[in-house]
Order: sequence, then C-alpha cells, then structure tokens
Amino acid sequence: MKIERVCIPKFENVSLNERLEFPREEINETPDFFADYRDNLLQCAKDRLDLARWLTWEVQTNEIEKESATGLRYASKMYAAFLKLAEHPEQDITFKILDLPEVTWNGLGMLEDGRAHPSQWLDAYFLAVITRDSESMDSLANFPVEIMKQSATKAGPVSYKLVEVFQAFHHRQDNYPSLLNQCMKMAVDQGNDWALGIAMGYLETFAALTTDIGFDFNETLAKNIQLQEKYWINASGPDTVPVESFLPLQLLGMACMWRDMGNTVTVESDSLPRFLIEGTYF
Repeated sequence: MKIERVCIPKFENVSLNERLEFPREEINETPDFFADYRDNLLQCAKDRLDLARWLTWEVQTNEIEKESATGLRYASKMYAAFLKLAEHPEQDITFKILDLPEVTWNGLGMLEDGRAHPSQWLDAYFLAVITRDSESMDSLANFPVEIMKQSATKAGPVSYKLVEVFQAFHHRQDNYPSLLNQCMKMAVDQGNDWALGIAMGYLETFAALTTDIGFDFNETLAKNIQLQEKYWINASGPDTVPVESFLPLQLLGMACMWRDMGNTVTVESDSLPRFLIEGTYF
C-alpha cells in the first residue's frame, strides 16, 4: 500500500541543502554550549527533529538514515529531560544525555512560562517509542497531567485526555478502553479541525493497534497519514512548508509499535521511513 506525499517543497526557492544547513550547524555547536541550554533544550530537540524531517527528502543512504536516527535519539532524551524539569521545578537534576556534557539544572519558572504543553508530551512520548527509548517512555508515562494543567500555556480538554489515554495504555490500566472511548467522544464534541483531523486520527490508529474494535491497522494508518498531511497543509497556509507532515511522530510511533508486536506494516510512505519502523539503528 504505497502512499505518495501530496506536498512537494519548492526546492528551487530554498534548496534542500540550505534547509539542512541550519540544523546541522546547531547540532555541531551543541556540545560547546550545552550547559547553557536549559531554556533552549526543547528547541535543541526540535532542531534534530527538523533535520530528520527534511532528511526524508534525501536519497535514503545508510549515512542519511544514521544521521536521522542519531538526531532522533538525542531529541528523545532532550524532550524527556525537559519535561522531567517541569515535573520537579525546584529540584536540581543531573542529566547525562548520550555523549553530551553532564549538566545539572532545575525547572524553576518553566510552568510559569508555559513550558509543559500536551503537544510537547505527545511528541516526546512517541519520539521515545520510535527510538525504543524505554527509559524516557517510562518517565513520560508517569508525568502527572495535573502538573501539565498548571502550565501558563493552556490546551483544550482533548489534548489532556490524549495524554491520559496513552499513559493508561502504557501502564495497562483496566480503564484504558473507557478512556479511549471518552476521548473519541470529546474529539467529536470539540469538533474543530485539529480534534477531528489530528486527535481522532491518533485515536483511530491507536484503537486499531491496541483493541479488537474492528479497524484494520494498515488501512487506518494509511488513511490518517493522508488526512494528517492534508490538515498540516491547510494549517500551514500557502507560504509555509508543512514540516510536521514529513515525519508524523505519533502515527510513525504507532507503526513502530505494530511492527514490534510482531505484525507487518504494509503501508509504504516516505513519511514512514522503513529504517525507523524496523528500529535499525536502535
């Protein structure tokens, strides 16, 4: 089942090499300045995520695949560290992220600055799924949603409920099916483009992955890859590249889970790199 991407960036305006140059420069500079990165930790992770997203437009050599996978490994650890700081703002915590210099930070001011949003958690958790980073998955699965709600930046009720759904499945809670159904109903009731196009797509695909609700996983995945690309194209507008659609973390993470459960992912898409689904570099 081959899914072609609809959005083709205009590389005649800004070349692919130019798109890749900035995140590569930022990544090269990270070790020298990492001690000062507490407030930029999320951006540091996003630089690596952006690099991986643009690399999906490169010819997928072993070198390109390894560069993408390596960036995502760092990004996963950075997202998890960022949210750990927000969870324990007054506590000094020491982090050793792969080969970066060891740092000790606290999270003072993060909640007041709106730095613990459900969208960040959703990206963080599924980055951990993709990179098979069980340590970060466990840490994020225990992040209290009530603390997230204390952040100055607020989200709609569906966003918080999504976090609860994925945490409940992670912990194999008995109430997971009821939370899944509640969240689907809340998405319909919320009724905006994000709730129906993004949140419902996550929920449908996750339901196909984890329940016997009757959805075929690969068909549901293929449908939502296309619907979510359409959403990001519309949300980005005519003059902005819908970068989020190049590597849809949540759907890609679910494809990884499906494969790791011993099933076959039959959907082929440049947005679902096979080496990430297979966990080749993890």
